[in-house]
Amino acid sequence: MNEEQAREIAIQILDEFEDMLAGKGIKIPSNDREGREEEACIYGCEYYELEDAIVDILLTPGVP
Repeated sequence: MNEEQAREIAIQILDEFEDMLAGKGIKIPSNDREGREEEACIYGCEYYELEDAIVDILLTPGVP
C-alpha cells in the first residue's frame, strides 16, 4: 500500500467516526473552531493529526 492509498483509507475511517459522533451530537473541541454550524465533528488540527496517525499505522510494516 502506498501513502495515497493509506490516506484514502484513513479518510474513510474518519468519515465513519464523523457519522457516529454526529449521530450522538458530539463535537471534538478544537482551537480551530469558529462556531459555524457546518463545522465537522472532528475539525481542524485534530482531524489532520488523526488522519496522519491512521496513515502511519496503515504504512507500518506487518499491517495488512
